[in-house]
Amino acid sequence: MKALKVLLVFGFTYLLSGSLFSADKGYLEDGTTVVEVARVSFPAPEFPRRALRLGVEGTVRLEFDIAADGSVLDPYVVESNPPGVFDRNAIKAVRKALYEPPTYNGASVKVNNVQIDLTFKLD
Repeated sequence: MKALKVLLVFGFTYLLSGSLFSADKGYLEDGTTVVEVARVSFPAPEFPRRALRLGVEGTVRLEFDIAADGSVLDPYVVESNPPGVFDRNAIKAVRKALYEPPTYNGASVKVNNVQIDLTFKLD
């Protein structure tokens, strides 16, 4: 049974809106200028053990900023379903994500209010 759980954990897939290396969108400080940002790396979030044991799947929408060096700043949950089940693991994974350093008109910039959706699904 333990081996089956381990296989389920490794068989777990997560889906981001778009492909892993797709562009996400955020805003400059003015709040109106849209800037695309490209993911360089995005580690798979761990599937929570309790959710795995209960066979629960779900989604989490996160919002965060991207620093001029491409690192993720201040991620938080916008909404999740079921509430609270996957939030912690989603935030933990996105903190380790890396984006190409964002630029606008040739200058390095911070990008605000980037949103992504994570889907936690058992195979």
